[in-house]
Amino acid sequence: MTKKCILFLILLLLLPVASMCGYKMQKIYITHSGKQRSMLVYTPDKLPDNSPLFITTHGMGGSSENQAEHDLMYELVDTAKFVMCYPNADGDYWDISGTNDQNFIIKVIDECAQRFKINRNRVYWSGFSMGSMLLFHCMPNMLDKIAAFAPTSGIQFSESPWTKCTKKVNVMECIAYNDNAFIYNKYNIRGYMEHFGIMNKYTKNDTITGYRTKNGTSWFDGDREMWINEDTGHEVVLYSYRYSGNGSHTPVAENSYEIWNFCKRFQLGPNMIVGPTLEEAIASFNDAFAVANDIYNNTTDDKYSTAELLRTELKEQIDKYNGFESADSSAYLAPTRNLTEAANALTVRKTNLDNYYAARERVKTLIDQYADNPACNTRPYYLRMVTLYDFYDLSQQNMTNDSKLETAAKTLNETADMFESELEFSLSVREINTSSDSRNIPLYDISGRRATGSGLRIVKGKKIYVK
Repeated sequence: MTKKCILFLILLLLLPVASMCGYKMQKIYITHSGKQRSMLVYTPDKLPDNSPLFITTHGMGGSSENQAEHDLMYELVDTAKFVMCYPNADGDYWDISGTNDQNFIIKVIDECAQRFKINRNRVYWSGFSMGSMLLFHCMPNMLDKIAAFAPTSGIQFSESPWTKCTKKVNVMECIAYNDNAFIYNKYNIRGYMEHFGIMNKYTKNDTITGYRTKNGTSWFDGDREMWINEDTGHEVVLYSYRYSGNGSHTPVAENSYEIWNFCKRFQLGPNMIVGPTLEEAIASFNDAFAVANDIYNNTTDDKYSTAELLRTELKEQIDKYNGFESADSSAYLAPTRNLTEAANALTVRKTNLDNYYAARERVKTLIDQYADNPACNTRPYYLRMVTLYDFYDLSQQNMTNDSKLETAAKTLNETADMFESELEFSLSVREINTSSDSRNIPLYDISGRRATGSGLRIVKGKKIYVK
């Protein structure tokens, strides 16, 4: 008995245990091109209709059982609620030059749609090694069936699939820097993936160094580079990781969360970005609610009395959604947006009021400080400060107009800045360097008036910094 058969028998024996863990496993057979083909399928105990389908094609000489054993993607089906499918090749090799296995994958999708009522707009495809070569080979002809691709440890180095794609593509590659089969620099892995970003007409290119996946171990990290079209939302991602485990060319479970979290965001159709899951929607709602409460409770001072209308509006939102619960993720979108918008409006008002009061206090301090200084209180910017302080009097301001509050604070601060700059320039000697005999140098203000009682003693040959 082969190792492959033994492993499969073990998996079958473990089936009751798997069910106890929240998922089911079954072997499904399909007749394709006159041959019986198979796939290993995992589903959650309670599979909702219209769930996503995730397909992973194994490497050369591998099997569905071997792939599942190493990548552990099936462990996510219970919480993420999708169908996990591991098709088997016809023998040790996939057809990476013709259409036989491409048509087989299409048949796999059709079979899963019939059996599990999957969402055909949310079908995702990953592959390992030769399974990734098949993915890249088929990609140009599968853009109307696959919403996102996530190859691992492999490219189709004999082809340039981006030249054949008639649509933009969402694709993420995970590969070890020291992969000993698809050698990183030899096959220019980065350049290969960048081509898809260029094809997508990317507008943003970001790199995160020292990136670690959600379920990555302490030694499993790498670098994550993204090419993003901000107008359409299409993404190309390259996760290049450092792997020191049992060989560098192997499917690893540390990538499973990263792969799923990338793919699950996309769907076919005009609305390409999938809305948040129920858990994500609830988390966003709770965050917005907490922020809204905090802002409301920190705007009770008399200084913010003019923002009372905004406080009232925010309180209405808080009261309306206090204890809000729903089983529909889309139901959280509106309250999250309403809470956020109301809180943001009050935050803007509070910030502008704070800045306005602070600017007035700063100007008043400068006016009082130099009121009796004849070298200062006749200067243009000093006089302008006095005028503006009166002009922007509290009683003259519309405290409910954020743009006017912002303008008032900006104008007051700019005038104060100019006055302080003028003061520093006119009453300072920045640098003196003389080779002559020691002498006295008088100081003058910017108007030409001699500063009474001022003067410096310059010592021969010395450089002096003074104020």
